[in-house]
Amino acid sequence: MACAFAYPDRVAAQELWRGLDLGASPKSVRQAFPDATQPLSIVTLADGETDDLVTHGLFLGDRLMEVRFFFREGGLTTVQLAPVAIDPGRPADNLQFARTLAGRLTTRYGQPFDCGDKSYAGVDLYECKWLAKPIVVRLWYLDAQGQAPSLRIVFRKADDAAYDF
Repeated sequence: MACAFAYPDRVAAQELWRGLDLGASPKSVRQAFPDATQPLSIVTLADGETDDLVTHGLFLGDRLMEVRFFFREGGLTTVQLAPVAIDPGRPADNLQFARTLAGRLTTRYGQPFDCGDKSYAGVDLYECKWLAKPIVVRLWYLDAQGQAPSLRIVFRKADDAAYDF
């Protein structure tokens, strides 16, 4: 008896960021971002992913961004963006930049959840998350009284157990 159920030839690709699919090879990332190179020191995430490629060739607004591409078992799992430099003497401008980026991400991915200013006791914290299946996008800005402020935007698969780093 012949089986009437047919399997698709290929699973549809799931875009992670700027045309790069989840699971893309380092070669594919280099083709899309020719200036991507190996970082001077490799960062390993809790789930064993490593940032095998990095580029400093992206501007968001007036800020030069570092883009890190994380891979696990040869496949792209995460893209992380962070400004190359944040001026600790401009906390209001930095917070406004985070809000502006959140607005841009909302335009692209729809309404965020768990979003807003969560500052408390001298610590500025602004955080937003977007669920755009199959990915989750997270933005957070943290500044503890001008001591090494940081801003990150992370794109990764939504159902990945290690997504919340």
